[in-house]
Formats: sequence, C-alpha cells, structure tokens
Amino acid sequence: MTDETVFRVRLAAPTVDELKAFTDEIEPDLGCRAIARQADGEVAIDAYLTEGQLRAARQSRRAGRVSVEVVANETEAGRERQREVGSGDRFATRGGVPRGLGVKE
Repeated sequence: MTDETVFRVRLAAPTVDELKAFTDEIEPDLGCRAIARQADGEVAIDAYLTEGQLRAARQSRRAGRVSVEVVANETEAGRERQREVGSGDRFATRGGVPRGLGVKE
C-alpha cells in the first residue's frame, strides 16, 4: 500500500496501439476489466495513477499523443467516505455478535 495520493484519470489516444504503448510504459492500475471506448475519433480508458505515476505520465515520451485528464482524487474521496463510518461497536447493544442464520425481528 502506498501513501501517495491516487487519482482516477481518463487516458485518450488516437489509436489503440498508442494507448497500449502508453499504458505499457506507465503501468497504471486499469482495474479488473479495462474497457477502451471510442469517442470523438479517440480511444479512451479509465485508469488509476499515483502522484508519481501521474508526473511520469505527463513527462512520458508518448505524452504528446496521449491525453491525461484527472477525473477525481480518489484518496480524498475515500477519506470523505471514511468520515461516514461510525466508531462504536454496532453489536454492543445486542450483547454480542450475531451467529447463524438469525431471526428477523
């Protein structure tokens, strides 16, 4: 696990081959099933990059042909969602952790 901020980005290139060459160089996290989409004469894909990878992507020799658009700061979004999580023991009032299939009350 890294302490670097993680960004969700949209990578777009004129061709699939250029996009593939770029992702081979930068090695972003493409998730479980990367799906490239065609729109406006480009091929685009969503990816996750750390701060360091984002800097490298912008300085890449292929950066002139591939656009890198930051969509969201996922680290900050995760911190916001963590604030929604309670800190207490949600099972404490019932006297213990439920077991078995349970009974609806």
